[in-house]
Amino acid sequence: MDDIEGRIVSNRIITAGCYGIKIRLSRPMDAPDPGQFVMLRIPGNEVFLRRPFGIYHYRNQMLSIMYKVVGKGTESLARALKNKPVFVLGPLGKGFRISERDKYLIVAGGIGIAGVHTLIERLGKRATLFYGCSKKEEATLINDLARLDPAIATLDGSYGFKGNVVELLGHYLKGMKTISTPALRGKGGQEDSSVKSGNVECFACGPDNMLRSLKPLLAEERLPCQALVEERMACGLGLCFGCVKKTIDENEPYKRVCKEGPVFNLWEICL
Repeated sequence: MDDIEGRIVSNRIITAGCYGIKIRLSRPMDAPDPGQFVMLRIPGNEVFLRRPFGIYHYRNQMLSIMYKVVGKGTESLARALKNKPVFVLGPLGKGFRISERDKYLIVAGGIGIAGVHTLIERLGKRATLFYGCSKKEEATLINDLARLDPAIATLDGSYGFKGNVVELLGHYLKGMKTISTPALRGKGGQEDSSVKSGNVECFACGPDNMLRSLKPLLAEERLPCQALVEERMACGLGLCFGCVKKTIDENEPYKRVCKEGPVFNLWEICL
């Protein structure tokens, strides 16, 4: 697989510390599966080595990425201007596997929304989105998903449900009718019976502590769940074994996030 040269079309701040970048590729990239990622490189930049980023959107050779500034590399990317050349390697990894279900629940925390955005585009109104962040300002990361009437939780209670997103999901799964968000109810404000039918699947992307707290909640409801996890990557091709995640596989417990992942069965990874 070769790098594809591209040029930055725009690189704008969305909310404090989070950016959206659009890159026009010089030639088409293979159509990505939801959950796959790319490795991005800025030529001639000693600080910015190749970095992994989830594919936020891709169409007609236009690649969109949403990222959070967390270190020198992403700080360097945030300063990259329009027409700056970049190289893109991808799509890489194994994405989400979509089976036919009565309902899909998508749980995202913070910048984790970037990892499930293409999945949300694929599922559309068949999915219910639960999004968690610290405060109201961070909810701007899902402004383009307002048409889906997402259920939002903020830790400080400045918008939507006060608490974390797993607690919000817990209220939904228990069929609480006191929550006013329409997305949490069936037609006519009634309890959503599809959750109790058993033909429901959850998809998740967020920090490890979010995924860790999801396990007992989903275990109680016996719901399957696919989780997109993040690890530091060096090559993105499975060659260096620098991004392994421990699993319950007794024969080969350590799986490469870039090759066997980044999407795993939640019940098979150790958190």
